[in-house]
Amino acid sequence: MPEPGPENGDFERLMRESYRLVYQVAYSVLGNAADAEEVAQDTFLTAYRKFDSLRDAEKFRPWVARASWRLALNHRRGAARARGRDGAWVASQAASETPETQASEREFEARLRARVELLPEKLKAVVLLIGVEEMDVRTAAGILGIPEGTVRSRLHLARRQLLREVTR
Repeated sequence: MPEPGPENGDFERLMRESYRLVYQVAYSVLGNAADAEEVAQDTFLTAYRKFDSLRDAEKFRPWVARASWRLALNHRRGAARARGRDGAWVASQAASETPETQASEREFEARLRARVELLPEKLKAVVLLIGVEEMDVRTAAGILGIPEGTVRSRLHLARRQLLREVTR
């Protein structure tokens, strides 16, 4: 009997059978339907990538349930950090910004966004995942299917190129 793998349909069947459990685990941690749905999708994406490493298909449900739990906890921690960061930033900006500095910053951000769009696709993908989506290098490498060192190298090249372009 062949090993179970994404290519032979076992994964889809197991996913359908486990979806409700994965969603409920994520919802129990997050308490928000949209976030739970996002974590469930991330869980199955991760499970799909690592499905070949699962030795016993009978253990799929507990395996993805644990993955959902961990991803939900990470999501909650990340959201808490973002709220803290955003709150501190807003408070500091509100006290110190004049309309002139706000306009200048908006203009700089628009120029930077335009320059990011002009980057080669390989560099732009890394900048968007790490700089905009705030992913870590390991996650970005997994998504792009490249080594972590390549992600760091591309990020360095992109930053250098953007710095050169924006400071002209």
